[in-house]
Amino acid sequence: MFLPKLREIKEALYSFFTRPYTTKFPAVKYTPDESYRGFPKYFEEECIGCGACAEVCPAHAITIEDEVDTQTRTLTVDYFYCFNCGQCEEKCTTEKGIQLQYDRYSYSSPEKDEEIHFEQLEKDLVLCENCGAVIACRDHLNFVREQLGPKAYAHPNLLLENQRRFTETPKSEFKDRIRREDYIKEVCPKCRHKVVVEDEF
Repeated sequence: MFLPKLREIKEALYSFFTRPYTTKFPAVKYTPDESYRGFPKYFEEECIGCGACAEVCPAHAITIEDEVDTQTRTLTVDYFYCFNCGQCEEKCTTEKGIQLQYDRYSYSSPEKDEEIHFEQLEKDLVLCENCGAVIACRDHLNFVREQLGPKAYAHPNLLLENQRRFTETPKSEFKDRIRREDYIKEVCPKCRHKVVVEDEF
């Protein structure tokens, strides 16, 4: 009858004189291990706005919104849906555009719509100068241009992006009719195909 009581006293004394198993968070900031997969963070200088992170996100926590009027693309990470799988970091085109931060592990708040729950990044869009369709982000085109090196001069879009580094290029208005002069413009693949076909035949 007394043995269970003695065991409980022994466990209580042992717990009293040993370190606690739990941490003192949030009173004391918790420092996780460096191998911990925290929440992702965008790095503006490295991100090219290609959207590969949104394509591979299994939780659909990353969304992309293109605003044609302002020519901007907004990439958003919703931490309510993110479960820190690391697919966005692994499949990033530049391998540095979005990375998991081991020290970003908690976004506790009673308010659902607080900005702290979101990570956003805006990138400039390049629109087709003929039909107005979205081609890609400007940083994405420059990334491809740098990867191709001298071969980039073979493509008019990349040639124009390289020219913009030194001087401004005049903008053209959207047109319904394809003309030969549209070959040396930033146009989408469909309009580029129409220009080539029109020129050949």
